[in-house]
Amino acid sequence: NAKVCYAAVFVEGCCVLGVFPYVASFLFELGVTSLSISGLVIAGFAVGGLFYTLSVSRFLPRLGVNGMMISGAVLMGLQLAIVAFGPPWQLQAGNFILMGWGFYMIHGSLQVFASELSVEARASALSLHSFFFFMGQTIGPIAYGFGILNVGKIPTLLASAVIIVVLGFVCARLLR
Repeated sequence: NAKVCYAAVFVEGCCVLGVFPYVASFLFELGVTSLSISGLVIAGFAVGGLFYTLSVSRFLPRLGVNGMMISGAVLMGLQLAIVAFGPPWQLQAGNFILMGWGFYMIHGSLQVFASELSVEARASALSLHSFFFFMGQTIGPIAYGFGILNVGKIPTLLASAVIIVVLGFVCARLLR
């Protein structure tokens, strides 16, 4: 369980937070030159976290932890796929809201599993969880940059979307 949990949070950091440094350039391709608009689009992710906070008490009893992981991953994957095709910035702001909501659905579940990995060393387990998450956040932009440079924006974002959806199903199957 520990290997799955830490690998999952690493992949999550890569696929989701790795795209953030590229949002401004994606929008620039669409003719949006204002950096404040890029900031507004990215801020949607945090708004999605607020939606998660307001909705988790309703969704968790209905979906369960496994359903939360799958739903969150599918929601994130769908948003990454939509962003790949460059919709207007207003739609992308909405996409980032949904992406943030989905992110916290799976991330919160992974945190619960991480906190239960070792009852005697809970702080260490959560520290490792944070370490792997932030390593993913560090490697993600490098991986996106490599992908965008070598295969292009759309294939890179679609691959990331597929990876995150598969991650949700794998976590739901392997984490108990």
